Amino acid sequence: MAWLYGSDAVQQLSENVVLYDLAQIRGNSAVLSRIPDNIGGVYAWYRRFEIDANAINDPQVFANYILEELCKEHSAPRETKLPPAHKIKLQAETSFSKELLLKELAADSSFRQLLFMLLNNSLIFQQPLYIGKATNLYSRIRSHIREGSILRDRLADAGHKINRCRLLIIHTSYNTNTVPDSVDEDDELDNQIEEDYEFSKLASDKLVEDILSRLFLPSFTLRYG
Repeated sequence: MAWLYGSDAVQQLSENVVLYDLAQIRGNSAVLSRIPDNIGGVYAWYRRFEIDANAINDPQVFANYILEELCKEHSAPRETKLPPAHKIKLQAETSFSKELLLKELAADSSFRQLLFMLLNNSLIFQQPLYIGKATNLYSRIRSHIREGSILRDRLADAGHKINRCRLLIIHTSYNTNTVPDSVDEDDELDNQIEEDYEFSKLASDKLVEDILSRLFLPSFTLRYG
């Protein structure tokens, strides 16, 4: 049971807010057909937990599923130079020291049901995987979900499939200009400055993205703003 959102593939949460469950939408074309073109706004990617139906009644399957999810990296690695002759690389810590306790409690059906309920409502608890802002949401999402995209590969390296995630879109503007397909995705992902400063309003939208990123700390965004 979901508390604040249902289980439909596409849900209109409010007038300008739409939640997409990509795991229920087959193929990139089907996803894009549900996203309006020439609409600008803010968007966020969220992790989705797909729970094996067998785990409901099988403690071992349940425990293995939870352990598998715990082992997935929860953030992108960070690397920087440490002058004069070193560099530092930070990676997600995924070790879990309570495996025996998990397997013991997994035998209790009420414990399994509790975790199932919480994971089904994980959007309430989790930080975004990524937050972005685009003058053309259709073009930006198309860039993200295509094979070989930077964000898709970044998430895949950590064990997350972008086409099994949830996507939250907030429409903020109507844009009569189309964004060219040749925009470099490096700019799209982390700088996104290609068209953002052509108009003063876009600069303010850019600031919104920066503020949201700093407040909610999306774990696979490497640079804010």
